[in-house]
Amino acid sequence: MGSNTFYGLSYNFTDTTSIEECARVLSENLQDTFKRVTKSDQILQLYDQFVEPEQFDPRDELKRSKNAIENYLKRRAEFAYKAKVSLEVREVVNASDEDVNDPNSKDFIRFMSAKQGNDATTIYVHDHSQRKTKVNETRNFTLAANANFYSLSTSSIASAVHIPTPLYDRNPELLRKIEWSEIDEVYRTHREETRDLAFQLFCSESGYMRFFPAASWFWDNHVEHLDLFDCRNTQWYDYSTLSRVYRKYMRGYLRYINAATNSKNVVIMLDMSGSMLGQRYEIAKQTTEAILETLSHNDYFNIMPFSKTPAFLDDCKGKNGLLQATMRNKKSLRSLMNNVSSEGKAEYEKALPHAFTTLLNIPSSKSPPPVSLCRSLHESASMTRRGRFRVANLG
Repeated sequence: MGSNTFYGLSYNFTDTTSIEECARVLSENLQDTFKRVTKSDQILQLYDQFVEPEQFDPRDELKRSKNAIENYLKRRAEFAYKAKVSLEVREVVNASDEDVNDPNSKDFIRFMSAKQGNDATTIYVHDHSQRKTKVNETRNFTLAANANFYSLSTSSIASAVHIPTPLYDRNPELLRKIEWSEIDEVYRTHREETRDLAFQLFCSESGYMRFFPAASWFWDNHVEHLDLFDCRNTQWYDYSTLSRVYRKYMRGYLRYINAATNSKNVVIMLDMSGSMLGQRYEIAKQTTEAILETLSHNDYFNIMPFSKTPAFLDDCKGKNGLLQATMRNKKSLRSLMNNVSSEGKAEYEKALPHAFTTLLNIPSSKSPPPVSLCRSLHESASMTRRGRFRVANLG
């Protein structure tokens, strides 16, 4: 080795004792060689005055890590629970539809819009005149780079409210619920108690989402201000209630419970007749992608373009079944949509029976894993009576 030393051993293996003696001599020679090559004794002497030997027990370290993670998640479950309790004691404002939209009324409701970055608004008069009233802002977000958010610009002035594009942001019932959900002091207290806490989010069954601290909205297409987000379609909104999660934490369990909704089996039928060209097909593609974003790992899906004949984009090796809605499968079918061409006439009388036959042939969830579901991958939230919370972390 390092000293060019070679040891030759010669034994006659006549009995067990001879074999044991040979093994002992070989072991001693190997240990001696390793010590001389690695100079382990000298290293220990050199570092003896700087370090102190310590016994390491992997089981103790594992237990310490387990307790740290339990406490970490338990703390965030407690934050969500406190926010839930704070909302449950609040009452929805008792104001008329006219007053909540009257800038001169004391019951006029403003909110900090995530898309605008302020509390300005436009009120439309619902009559033949199509008049509108613009209400100037009284507050806006002062955004600054936040080191705890990887330098993302945030504002702690108030929580921000996101409203999905299809919803009218001055709907009186929606405004009353937005006003009811304003518990910024609770969010601010949580943030001060735990500095590494990231966004605290509340998603209402009405569709709006309130989050703290505020940040500029991330558009799906910044140039066109395209916004396809709806918090009700996110996976964390589908998780079970906090009370169940909280009880599990109290018993020391650490697991997600995705029990708010049953799994979905979805066949997306895509009309590919001769008229589906250019912008029409792009709109159909965007709609399909938006539907795919609502699916989680518990769901199964496939895309069926049809004109003269229906056929799935991925036929599951001839099974004509559904795929698990994993990121990989969704990405794969998105790319396959680029290879579809439009032709002929859309024959719904062939496509609809094919789609329904596929869905009806899927066994119930109580049965063993069905063969018609292919490419399957066996891979903290809270709820009030009006929505769900999520306490996130960026670490």
